[in-house]
Amino acid sequence: MLANAGIGIMCKAIEMSLADWRRQTAVNLDRVFLSVKYAVPAMRRAGGGSIIITSSVAGLGGSAGLAGYCATKGGVRLFAKAVAMEHAEDNIGVNTVHPGVIDTPIRTMVTVSARRNTPIDPHEVARAGLPLGKAGEAGHRQWRAVPGL
Repeated sequence: MLANAGIGIMCKAIEMSLADWRRQTAVNLDRVFLSVKYAVPAMRRAGGGSIIITSSVAGLGGSAGLAGYCATKGGVRLFAKAVAMEHAEDNIGVNTVHPGVIDTPIRTMVTVSARRNTPIDPHEVARAGLPLGKAGEAGHRQWRAVPGL
């Protein structure tokens, strides 16, 4: 099972409204929680399984202007570790992946100070904060179920 959800609300922590905080938490944490909550019983019945949850490099360290996003993605990481420990005996593995700046639709983040969605140039963000200075690109493959897996 893959749990992959995320929105970024770009602003300083003290400028974020409680409504924006809750919206971001609902997408980035609650949806992962619900995915796991309903996947684990099915995996138990099947004798085990694997859960992969998308976090972010922002969940490994802070990033100015993305305090709420960092908090939720860090929460995803620790949630996954706890679930892995809780269900190891059920033969259920849980891992997180932490991509960096990737050129995907999340690049349109809500900028609270502007009160509107503001396109964020992922390549500009990458130049400012990544060692190689460039954003990754998402693959555009269609996933298909493989019979027997």
